[in-house]
Amino acid sequence: MEINEIPIVNDPKINKGINVLDPKDVPTIDEEVRAELRRMGEPVTYFGEGKAERRERLIKLVSELPNTNFEFAYVEENNRQEEVEGSDDDMEEDEEDEDFYTPGSEALLETRKGFLEYSLQKSSERNELQKNISKQQDFIKTLKHRRTINSNLSKFTLYGTQLITGNTRTLSAVRFSSDSSLIACGSWDGSVYILSREDLKTKYYLGPGHHTEKVSALDWDMFNNNRLIVTGGNEGAINFWMTPDTNDTEPQKMTPSATIKDAHQHRISKTLFHPTGKYVVSTSFDQTWKLWDVEKPQEALVQQEGHSKEVFCGSFHPDGGLLSTGGLDAIGRLWDLRCGRSIATLQGHIKGIYSMDWSPNGYNLATASGDCAVKIWDIRKFDNSNLNGELFSIPSHTKLVSDVRFFHKRDDTKPLGELSTTVTDEFDQNPERLDTNGTFLASASYDGMVNIWSADNWVKVKSLKGHSDKVMSCDISGDGCFIVSSGWDRSVKLWRI
Repeated sequence: MEINEIPIVNDPKINKGINVLDPKDVPTIDEEVRAELRRMGEPVTYFGEGKAERRERLIKLVSELPNTNFEFAYVEENNRQEEVEGSDDDMEEDEEDEDFYTPGSEALLETRKGFLEYSLQKSSERNELQKNISKQQDFIKTLKHRRTINSNLSKFTLYGTQLITGNTRTLSAVRFSSDSSLIACGSWDGSVYILSREDLKTKYYLGPGHHTEKVSALDWDMFNNNRLIVTGGNEGAINFWMTPDTNDTEPQKMTPSATIKDAHQHRISKTLFHPTGKYVVSTSFDQTWKLWDVEKPQEALVQQEGHSKEVFCGSFHPDGGLLSTGGLDAIGRLWDLRCGRSIATLQGHIKGIYSMDWSPNGYNLATASGDCAVKIWDIRKFDNSNLNGELFSIPSHTKLVSDVRFFHKRDDTKPLGELSTTVTDEFDQNPERLDTNGTFLASASYDGMVNIWSADNWVKVKSLKGHSDKVMSCDISGDGCFIVSSGWDRSVKLWRI
């Protein structure tokens, strides 16, 4: 017999029917032995069975299997082909599970076209303004301008504080109206209060009942109707409210102008007006965000998934074409509302994102997190080689950062003070008043502080201490001279330069 005629008993291609098993090929780690027994449908362990006995049982079971050799999983060719074909089907099913598309309505198509038209116009105006500023920029004037602003910001002091009559629980959210004359406050007792900025007295209130659980979200329509408010509660309902146009001295009770009873299956964390004022976005603990038409709120235009945990916050780009969302999965996402795609992911926080706000410049985004940091992102840095986009990380507080707000200058706010004065060039000539829009931001935290930050070098300018417990929310008036905050101590505090 020649050497090449000697049969090789452990070669599956020559002897498929011979069962030859080398014990060395059986796993030795007990976890792997248990996993293999489980895969075979055998008991993982017997009473009093040790690791060695368990492995011996696996060796015996495997040796009794047909068509098994030392390669430990040999299957005949026809069975192998069926397995491969089956795995392709499984892969196709997995791909279908990962990527799916929901047909959109004609109303959604028209909405996206409207977003496209609006955002192109606004971005063109913003870019043209920034080009003109850059062409005429005088660095001496800019430096003097920034120093003046920071000097004025350092003068912020407590102007007034109010414990709202009738409120029994934490005030979770505060927002200035478009002209900054009114302050809306949401309470965990299900109520909403509208205060006058002048004396912090209640002008209007929304009694319990319309929200059966905590009010955790509210926003004013800054763009279309400055009397319209949207609120969201833990019960999953959204209410729209219209503040009366009266001068009554006594608090006036309001009723909702429209209600979406079952907007979400779980708690609503944020409600946000789109810059057009025609649409509202709601973020929720059901891990989705939804887009609603203010005039036809019966059915959501969009129900968008994308976060692996609760969606806690969101913010519209000032041009209206993008929406940013942040979740308790510590991930931020940028969505293009004109096509419905997720175009970028913000990865950098190590704990959940609780608040975010776009700068008026259109390219900076601030995110506040449970990791005690406020991160600044620059969307101009997103490209194929750099998918991060993080510009700066501010170690802003010692506890969870609950809210962050850029200064958004609003023309309909009657200024009661000035952030800046006229500045001159290096020869003290050519006096000019520069724009203050977006020059600073404020953050609120569970450490009881409201901090003010410069938006050019991200340095802290002032810390406002007055709350006796966690600060839940803050906002900046349209002239930049007031900051309002609310907290766990059930108080509303107004700060002024």
